[in-house]
Amino acid sequence: MNTRRIRSVATPLAAIALMAMAVGPVAAAGAEKLTAVVTANDQETPTAGQTWIRVLHGSPDTPSVDVFVGADLSTVAKVDALSGLEFGDISGYAEVPPGTYAVKVCATADSSICPIEVPALEVLADTKYTVAASDLLASIDVNVFVDDPDLAEVESAQVRVVHLSADTPAVDVLTQAGDSIGIDGLEYPNRAPAVGYAAFPAGSYDLKVCASSDSSLCPIDPSALDLAAGTSYTVFAIGSLAATLEPPPTTTADEPASGTSSAAWLALLAVAAVAMLALAGPRTLVGRRVENR
Repeated sequence: MNTRRIRSVATPLAAIALMAMAVGPVAAAGAEKLTAVVTANDQETPTAGQTWIRVLHGSPDTPSVDVFVGADLSTVAKVDALSGLEFGDISGYAEVPPGTYAVKVCATADSSICPIEVPALEVLADTKYTVAASDLLASIDVNVFVDDPDLAEVESAQVRVVHLSADTPAVDVLTQAGDSIGIDGLEYPNRAPAVGYAAFPAGSYDLKVCASSDSSLCPIDPSALDLAAGTSYTVFAIGSLAATLEPPPTTTADEPASGTSSAAWLALLAVAAVAMLALAGPRTLVGRRVENR
């Protein structure tokens, strides 16, 4: 039985004891390429005194999963609103009373195969959480984030970026003049800002994405981004850099390949730019994927 890692980067989470483990063999699929999952309207709130939880499937080689919740691991029951998730899917929020819950994540095809078990997750009233699975199945992580935009902010747009690609290095997002917008050196499995969201005046933004290791390496120049006032956005970067950099299929002499650049930072920056481009349009609570092809 192999112990899996679970990291919690939520603030605040009181008395959270997290454990993940493989329970039987789960057939891993081929790893999926880097992808951006974008949500909007994170400022919506649960019923007073209740808790909202949503689940993101960001493990690039893990098959479809269902989520089971209960008082302890022996009594968990399937939560339909959080189940049937494929890689790149993020559920809507499920509303539950505050308290301490056990959580299992099991294969949709066989509910006896549960690569993730969380024996005790305490959730607070009037708080929203994203529970995100990431990394390959063999070393799967669970990261818990509080979704905490400023609910009083109606004049500006709010944005955060969450780095959930375990094999991808750090990135910065800069203005065309090279100025920071507050998303610098973002590494797995962290969010930026660390607490809350970054506020931007509503409008159009012309940004570039650069390698944290060398800000002169900025080959990606996305078109202008339109951010709406009173809307909060999250960009979750998930998937595998190694899968993105896999060599293209062999071609004949008269069929030239159009493969991805062999430079790891170039592929990473391309995906990060696509993720930021995806912010242009508001979305519902169920996120969408933007693939780097």
